[in-house]
Amino acid sequence: MRFYSFDETTYPGIPDDIGPEVKQTNRFCDPKVAARTYQEHLEEWIACEDLGFDGALVNEHHFTYFNINPSSTVLATALIARTKRMKVGVIGHVLPLRHPVQSAEEFAQMDVLSGGRFIGGVVRGVPQEFVSYNIDPFTSRERFIESYNIMTRALTEEIFDYEGQFYKLRSVSVWPKPIQDPIPIWMPAGSAETIEFAAERRIPIARVWEPPLSFADVFEYYKKVAKEQYGWEPGPQHLIGARYIHVAETNEKAEAECAGAVMYVRRLATFSRPVQVSAPVPGMASDRSFDFRKNPKAGMPGPGVPFEKLREDGYIVCGDPDYVTEWLLNDLKISGYGHFLGMFRVGNNKHEHVMNSKRLFAEHVMPRLRGVNPDSGSEVGAAAAPIAP
Repeated sequence: MRFYSFDETTYPGIPDDIGPEVKQTNRFCDPKVAARTYQEHLEEWIACEDLGFDGALVNEHHFTYFNINPSSTVLATALIARTKRMKVGVIGHVLPLRHPVQSAEEFAQMDVLSGGRFIGGVVRGVPQEFVSYNIDPFTSRERFIESYNIMTRALTEEIFDYEGQFYKLRSVSVWPKPIQDPIPIWMPAGSAETIEFAAERRIPIARVWEPPLSFADVFEYYKKVAKEQYGWEPGPQHLIGARYIHVAETNEKAEAECAGAVMYVRRLATFSRPVQVSAPVPGMASDRSFDFRKNPKAGMPGPGVPFEKLREDGYIVCGDPDYVTEWLLNDLKISGYGHFLGMFRVGNNKHEHVMNSKRLFAEHVMPRLRGVNPDSGSEVGAAAAPIAP
């Protein structure tokens, strides 16, 4: 079992009387609060190295308070410069919004800067990002696939030309070459098409927030496709579970410290809502995707779900070290993942609470879970292999 810290860089200062039906433009953003938020996140990630975590990963989103990091490259590079041993990664880099050669160049540069400690990650993005960037959502999956193929070729080949649906390239030869060959690539996956895409390319997949049985559904489908269609067997090292988590000395203290922070995020959730996206955004999800997610065990919790139910289902794993250890042991048994991404900075939780939570987790939880779900099956190193268009 391997342990990482991963957080959305959530802006903590939206007023209490603002809800999801208010368009959350940058009029709510105080740059001084944003600056403090960045610094606190960096301190929390840097602390992981001395605490014995295997690494820390950053994420990006656009046009939202939920994550004020529009470039995972920037924060990851800042973290690389402040650490020496642990892995540093991005999960993920929104491929369709960038030129894929630029993505390859940045991944290679971060790998060299880190001395080969970098983990790459890719995502397709969410609807409002395509609207504001004026990119056709009906082409989002095709753009993602083509960009991935170009990026991975640029990271592994000396020089190449490319002619596809969206890009026509000549004499691409990325400098510097990355240290790792190949750079490991991870990605979140929930739709049938994305799971199949990852299984074909041996990309480790991540799930977040959902109950253990929902994690297991996705991971089992991934393993089934990998074995039956592509002839390889994923191990726990190909499966990544991410959860909001908060540890304190007692269950009561843990709940008191993080309940408000969880409900802050729930109060303001806006992805795909009409107030953020003025019209429905077709093309992002196919009928197959909707069918795959019809399982009642799957999906994000709906509006109005109380904190107690969110805690029960694992949207937030919150308690003393014994409670957290036992909950995660059951989660690991059901889901089978070998990488845990602990989302310790929940919503607008206080910096000192997060630092204490990480310390308790490292001292009392990680040692008891280290031997669970060890690496097995096929190598992860094949993950970056492109598939010809």
